Amino acid sequence: MLVLHASFLAQAYGEGSASTQSSAAAEGQALDISADTVEQLVERSMVKATGHVVIRFGTRTIKADKVIINSKSGAGVATGHVRILDEGSDLKAEKIKFNAKSKQGQIYNAQGKVGKQYRVKGRKVTRLSETHYKAVDSHLTTCSGPVPDWSIQTDWLDLKTGNRALFKRGLFKIKNVTVAYLPVGYVPLDNTRKSGFLFPGFGNSNQDGFIFSPAYYWAINRTSDATVFMDIMTKRGVRPEVEYRYTPSTKTTGQFFGSILNDQVTDSTFYKVLWTHDQLLPNGYDLSGKLDLVGDNNFDKTFTDDTALRTRRSTDSFLTVSKSWTNNSLDVTTRFRDSTEDDRDDTLAKLPQVVFKTQKHKLAKSGIYFNQDSSFVGFLTDLDPTIENDDDIFIGRLDFHPQLSTTWKPAAWLSVTPTVGARETVYTEGLENTDERTGALTRELFDFQTVLEGPKFKKIYHTNNRLRPKFKHIIEPRFTYDFIPDMDQEDRDKIKVFDSVDSVAARNTFKYSLTQRLFSKDVKGDDSESNQIMRFEVSQTYDIREQTRDDVTNRMPFSDIRFDFDSRPFDPLMINFDTTYDVNDNSLDTFNFEFGIKPLKNLSLYFERRFTADVSTFILGTFDLELSRGWRLIYSTRFDEELAKFQENDLSVRYDNKCKCWGFGFDFINRNNINSGINQKETKFLFTLELRGLGSIGTENRENLLHRDYKGFSIF
Repeated sequence: MLVLHASFLAQAYGEGSASTQSSAAAEGQALDISADTVEQLVERSMVKATGHVVIRFGTRTIKADKVIINSKSGAGVATGHVRILDEGSDLKAEKIKFNAKSKQGQIYNAQGKVGKQYRVKGRKVTRLSETHYKAVDSHLTTCSGPVPDWSIQTDWLDLKTGNRALFKRGLFKIKNVTVAYLPVGYVPLDNTRKSGFLFPGFGNSNQDGFIFSPAYYWAINRTSDATVFMDIMTKRGVRPEVEYRYTPSTKTTGQFFGSILNDQVTDSTFYKVLWTHDQLLPNGYDLSGKLDLVGDNNFDKTFTDDTALRTRRSTDSFLTVSKSWTNNSLDVTTRFRDSTEDDRDDTLAKLPQVVFKTQKHKLAKSGIYFNQDSSFVGFLTDLDPTIENDDDIFIGRLDFHPQLSTTWKPAAWLSVTPTVGARETVYTEGLENTDERTGALTRELFDFQTVLEGPKFKKIYHTNNRLRPKFKHIIEPRFTYDFIPDMDQEDRDKIKVFDSVDSVAARNTFKYSLTQRLFSKDVKGDDSESNQIMRFEVSQTYDIREQTRDDVTNRMPFSDIRFDFDSRPFDPLMINFDTTYDVNDNSLDTFNFEFGIKPLKNLSLYFERRFTADVSTFILGTFDLELSRGWRLIYSTRFDEELAKFQENDLSVRYDNKCKCWGFGFDFINRNNINSGINQKETKFLFTLELRGLGSIGTENRENLLHRDYKGFSIF
């Protein structure tokens, strides 16, 4: 094996003194040649290398069986098992003509990778620069293998690595079968944003008809972009939509969405506007806001796949400025909520809401702790929620609630924490008989609470398992006494209740709770950590006021007993439930149960049942199976036990092929959709075909369906 480095090439390229040779070497970018044999033909100004030839110049490497280079012009020819490596590109060819000085060349019968993702195959590929190629009779794909799953065959291809590919007279092929003719085309070859038309989406629904959705992506500048959709629905009409995103700095970000439809079915207009904005202001202030608008016909109930949005009762628009200090926080909010119910037009606005809080902290070295909540809110609401009438009223409320607390430990196993507070609330307007104004009024209250904790019981259990050598069981009793004196009922009736500040009521209660926790010590390699794998709490309240009231026949001082259980004994298993038992009627008021399991690496199951007596009972389930060869099946359902009916069924089939160059998704949605008092049974089909490097064809589901991801469970 002979190795000739830059000094040899400098001599081969040079014609004069040593200084001229060095200059030529610099211009030639320090070219190295290694081969089994190297022959210098001085009279012909040629260098001939044969056998395992490797040429390196700049970032490029050429390997071949035989290479001939002209020492004057830099032109060369490589033949036999040719391979060209260049900054992420890896091409194989029968023959290559190149010029070591101009960095250009022609590659014949080439195939291989261009960049990290794309593969090309061409009869002749011309290298114009380090990143610029042109090809004739070529194929472009992101799939590997002798017969790619998909490819674009073109007569002419202009390709810039890390940028884009342009082609003319293209044939889109699946497994060498032509399925579409593309007269011209553009393919982005990097992850940077570029303007252009996206592949159109399509789907079908019995309510909307066939859906065709062309879209255009606009890369406005480095800090903002937008996507414009045009949903064409054969039964309803044309629905334009726009998404605009902006991040002008690391301190500011926002997103806008707008949609409108003149519906051919109902002969009405549906629209939706959603704008969110977050910004870090000077001096540590945070600004966040949301504009949330839907038309009177409620866009979400008819056209949104997100269950939470379809069933919500009001929109929520707000603008908040907040700042936090070590022990204090300030929030200034303007908020407007508007009903989305068919038979109500009630609104609630806070113009504005100013909240100043002081977190509990010790006063000097006194052992006494101080905290307080102060707020001013200007409420604007409609006293008559019916559509026929409006009875707007503005009520200002100023509330100041400071508290002092301390902790006393009469024994090492027992702690007593008494808290005393005072509350002053001023209203600019009171109400009588629900709608008659009474003028300004005030409310003065004080509150007292004592929390007794202990004794705590704990025991450590040792096992012979090296992965879980220990368990710790803790029992924590807790007793709480709350007292708030009564106020005149006539004055209380004048207060319009907006939130928990207004609904503060007389209280004289005693509450007990017993909490059990189980911790495990988990060993992972040389490290170990303690994890809570179970929590079980039982609690109940005894109302002294109820027990001592005059009517002795219907006294019910004991509240429902609440049981709350959370567990994750192992990462693949989750069991949670909470229930309330009415001791007076000997019946369950609520019972909610969650079960999640991942018995296999590719299988997860989720089951949830929610029961509220005399109100509703429904079951939510998800089956998620990842099959071999890239297939995935997900099924979710919501069953209403009161109606004995499946209210929603979602079936998703996903496929991602082995070489990760393409995949597809199919969604079948069947649900009962109630809007404007009409129960509409909706059946929807969504299909998406994704070609890596080209984009998606089909209807992209931009909403959340019922599917639950096992990894997303939050247990404690």
